[in-house]
Amino acid sequence: MSQSISTDVAIIGAGPAGLFAVFECGMLKMRCVLIDTLEATGGQCSALYPEKPIYDVPAYPSILAGDLIERLEAQAAPFAPVKLLGQRVDGLQREGDGFVLTT
Repeated sequence: MSQSISTDVAIIGAGPAGLFAVFECGMLKMRCVLIDTLEATGGQCSALYPEKPIYDVPAYPSILAGDLIERLEAQAAPFAPVKLLGQRVDGLQREGDGFVLTT
């Protein structure tokens, strides 16, 4: 089944940087699609070490990886990104003044 989604920004990778990008784009009134091969957001923080403390996040001397992802999810939630989880980007083609991604 083929699905077409029009958006302002496609964010490939739903780890901490991808989740924060959703928030930043939302603040700029940009619609986002978040794409990741994993079945859940959070990247390695969720998949491999949710109980591991992280020491290099601004404003947090220490935070558990799972807690960081929960907070980033909460921060991004008001902007309601379309999430395409469990999907890999297989192609990128220029089309007119935009691009077409295929998963």
